[in-house]
Amino acid sequence: MRGWTARLGRGADEKTLVGRARRGDADAFGTLVRGHQDAIYRLCARLVGPDDAEDVAQRAFLKAWQGLSGYQGNAAFGTWLYRIATNLCLDDLRQAGRFRPRPIEDADSVAADDDVAEAVESAQETAARREALGWALDQLPSEEKLLLSMRVGEGMPYAEIAEALGLNPRTVGTRLFRARARLRDLVRRRLGEGDDGLR
Repeated sequence: MRGWTARLGRGADEKTLVGRARRGDADAFGTLVRGHQDAIYRLCARLVGPDDAEDVAQRAFLKAWQGLSGYQGNAAFGTWLYRIATNLCLDDLRQAGRFRPRPIEDADSVAADDDVAEAVESAQETAARREALGWALDQLPSEEKLLLSMRVGEGMPYAEIAEALGLNPRTVGTRLFRARARLRDLVRRRLGEGDDGLR
């Protein structure tokens, strides 16, 4: 899989567009929005649901436009946008009482390289398994859903996720490991399977 930033075309052209947008060029900013809007919408849809995703995504781009003077270029523009959208999503979830931090359970029994996406695919993507995965994702704490969305849904490397969320890359790896373990356990419980159900 090509990297998230590569799919969004980060490079010299984007830096030029950002520079123009910072000088007040709305057309340049519109080009930046078009390059990132799908990824930002997907993030919002996964976190706040499709009904509210468009509104939150629009607020994220508006906030980015208003805050361009504060963008220093230390992080990739897409990463900076992701941070803005993530914070808005989490704010909305907190206000709606849907932000549910939970204690992380012991995940020692799950192999470190056990990828939920690969496991579900190898189980032939039956309707029951897809339903179970969707249900399990809905049960996850918002922060774990966000990490899985960024890593599995968008294919972002650990360093990009860490930069967007203000975390150490090693912390991102640990939290993703635990999120995958919880998700796998939830899918198994939903399907009523034993330990080998998704291997």
